[in-house]
Amino acid sequence: MVLAAVLALFAGHFLPGGHAFSAVLSALIVVRPYSQGALRAGLMRLLATAIGIVLSFGAVLLHQYGLNEYVRLLIGLVPLAILTAYNSEYRSALIAAVLMLGAASGSVAGVEQAAIGRAIVVGMGACIGIAVSIMVLPTPHRQAVADKALQVMTQMIGGLMTSADARSEKADTKLRRALLDLSQMHRDNGKGHAEDDPSGQIVRLVRHAQAICLLLRVEWRREPGEGREVFCAALLGQLSAMRAGHPADDTIVWQAVPEVTGVQNWMVRTLAGDVIRLAKLVA
Repeated sequence: MVLAAVLALFAGHFLPGGHAFSAVLSALIVVRPYSQGALRAGLMRLLATAIGIVLSFGAVLLHQYGLNEYVRLLIGLVPLAILTAYNSEYRSALIAAVLMLGAASGSVAGVEQAAIGRAIVVGMGACIGIAVSIMVLPTPHRQAVADKALQVMTQMIGGLMTSADARSEKADTKLRRALLDLSQMHRDNGKGHAEDDPSGQIVRLVRHAQAICLLLRVEWRREPGEGREVFCAALLGQLSAMRAGHPADDTIVWQAVPEVTGVQNWMVRTLAGDVIRLAKLVA
């Protein structure tokens, strides 16, 4: 990210208009730690730039009729907000539109040239972000997703035995951020709905395990029981072994399943099965 920002700022100084930091923002939005999602994110960013160009020139016409900045902002962002509600991948288009509308916030004279200059700089920043993501130590997308999934699963299972207090709420907030990051990786992949996509299977498995953990934590906080610490420790041990690159041992997980009945028996066995299936996917 730092390299992409520095290169974008350096390249932006060679273009007129003083929009170099717009290139930096564009590069930072596009750059990814893995090459597979970088091109898709960059193309979305370039599409957002094109939309922003149209909005900026529309703002020029509105500026001639004396409409203030608030009205122009609403007219420019409402269509993009609708697109974002339909598909969250268009969220970056909102930022691009604001960058482009900023070029049309001054006087009417020369604002077309300012908008064109801003468009060129923003597009260049997106291209730099794509190039850095592809060429500078990219991590394979599946590996990045697998590492994030193991981290999220560790946080979820570690929170099963916590009581409802301020510390657990802070951990839940951290877990939600990690899940959002994992979802972003899922969207960047571009093949999230393909049945044979390993990355998509990993993400769907983590989401399923999250639902089980939420239900199981409610049940465990409602009534005490034995064997829960051993079960969680066994699951965490398997996740730690997977993160270290060691093969997982299924027998350790199944032997640690606590003796419970009813819906809890289904929950603990389902969670154990999710961890075992995750081990096979990330191997």
